[in-house]
Amino acid sequence: MSKYKAQLITINSQDWAFDGKSGTRHQAKLVITSAREVDGKQVEETFVARKNLPEQFLGTPPGEYLLELAPFADGKGMLDFRIVAMQPYK
Repeated sequence: MSKYKAQLITINSQDWAFDGKSGTRHQAKLVITSAREVDGKQVEETFVARKNLPEQFLGTPPGEYLLELAPFADGKGMLDFRIVAMQPYK
């Protein structure tokens, strides 16, 4: 699992129905910052992402967090990452 600094902007929820099943999808809009070392220098990369959010994090207010992401294969077999932990960034 990987950890990233992230700013939670908002959480959006949307109902869905497909093939006789229904539910609600929750998506977090995030600005994620990762850092790595290149030629002895620390390089930060920042990107915007939308990640599905487990229901346990629905009441999370906007702010800065340390995200823990775990890889998984989505329904099409593509590599994606899911949020498994969110802790306030100190």
